[in-house]
Amino acid sequence: MDDIIVIFSQDAIRGNILHKSLVWHGLHSRWYDKLYETEAAVIRDKPVLLIVDTVDCLSKTILFLKTLLQNQPNLRVFKLIESWKTDELDRQGIPKIDCYPDPFDPERIVDNVVTSVKDMKELGVHQTEDVPSVSASTTELMMKRELPPFFHEVEMTWYQKLAFWMSGLLDRFRY
Repeated sequence: MDDIIVIFSQDAIRGNILHKSLVWHGLHSRWYDKLYETEAAVIRDKPVLLIVDTVDCLSKTILFLKTLLQNQPNLRVFKLIESWKTDELDRQGIPKIDCYPDPFDPERIVDNVVTSVKDMKELGVHQTEDVPSVSASTTELMMKRELPPFFHEVEMTWYQKLAFWMSGLLDRFRY
């Protein structure tokens, strides 16, 4: 299996520059512009490296980075961040290792990614092997979710059951 690099960037220009630069260097990368897509890719693809562009969305990515830090401590994460917000990472307990403050320098980032991937291959390390997934508990809960018992009755259609259930709720609040 190829070593996959997952990129999260809400900025289409920055994300595409990184993605196409990595592909040009012969690395397999996938770019996502939504955190939930990125999280799913980390779970599904087991990347060797994750690049997170926190510019303009730091508050959204803090929880994501904290979860990654707890559940996948071996996953190497490159963080693109505005230079005046690097102290926010420290306050949130996220290490400033592999931070790339503004200005955006894709050549330096790609060179460091290529070097990191080569070093991992030489050492025979795959960063996310045998590590629990980012949201295994969330995924398990979603898969174990069951329909209410009234939906299991075959003789009524789903909308008839829903109407029946809602009428029961309305009867409770009339008094």
